[in-house]
Amino acid sequence: MFKKDKCDSDSLKKNSLLCNFRDLPLWLQDNCDILKGYRRPTFSYLKCAESLFYVHNESVNIWSHLVGAIAFIFLGFITYDYVLSHHPSIIWWDVAVFYIFLMGAMICLGLSSTFHTFCCHSEKVCAQWGRCDYVGIVTLIVGSFYPMIYYGFYCHNKLKIFYLTLITLFGCATIFVAFANKFRTPEYRWFRTGLFVSMGLSAIIPLAHALIIYGFELSVKVISLKWIIVMGVFYLTGAFIYGSRIPERWFPGKFDIYGSSHQIFHFFVVAAAFIHYFGVIQAMMYWHEQNHNCELDVSMLKPSFIH
Repeated sequence: MFKKDKCDSDSLKKNSLLCNFRDLPLWLQDNCDILKGYRRPTFSYLKCAESLFYVHNESVNIWSHLVGAIAFIFLGFITYDYVLSHHPSIIWWDVAVFYIFLMGAMICLGLSSTFHTFCCHSEKVCAQWGRCDYVGIVTLIVGSFYPMIYYGFYCHNKLKIFYLTLITLFGCATIFVAFANKFRTPEYRWFRTGLFVSMGLSAIIPLAHALIIYGFELSVKVISLKWIIVMGVFYLTGAFIYGSRIPERWFPGKFDIYGSSHQIFHFFVVAAAFIHYFGVIQAMMYWHEQNHNCELDVSMLKPSFIH
């Protein structure tokens, strides 16, 4: 009897930490199709951190990107020894662009996980970490551009500098917009999605330029075009699911804890980042095995000349 009362007491204590959508303050109301499993405002970083160890509707969002961030930190430790150091022609630029991408992934996933952990603290703290979350997204997008542009214009220094400068300025402008108070409200969900998607799709310009220089078949090797296309499909699919709030908009209350659009979006982001990681390795290996000194003309690198 005493044991049963204790279990009931523990269950009541745990459930009291959670509430339904209608019980939330306005600043925590984001998705009306997620009906339950919300954490109440805690006004405590410690209590927010404690929510890592019980299940609520942000658990998957927190852990999916926390595990992803840890995985990229691990890759940061092993990439140089097991990938980059195998090619004697590797220079500091190769290392820099590779680690800018890795750092972008770590920062994005880490800040995202942190935001979802502490968003129930208070309105002010939620807004602050929300902005950090947007900065992380921009950092990953810009960081992903760096190796793509570096290897896409490996032997074209002026174009390389031009496109790297352009995407960096675009990223800074996006961060500036992201700091506006209205940007994080539910009404601006599609605007947020569109802004980040537009930033990602701006890759079409340097990609098209690279295709003009190399042609499709060589671009597959030079800039890992197929990997980039797959990565883009993952990001766009994830962004569409996030913006459309599928599947919970079709079945309100059925995906409160597991399987909501934001959670699916998180997994697509992690998968896309890993896809890009392997694509960068392929592009790096191609250049350092075929033409690391840029001694061969582009026409000599095309398939009909390589045999």
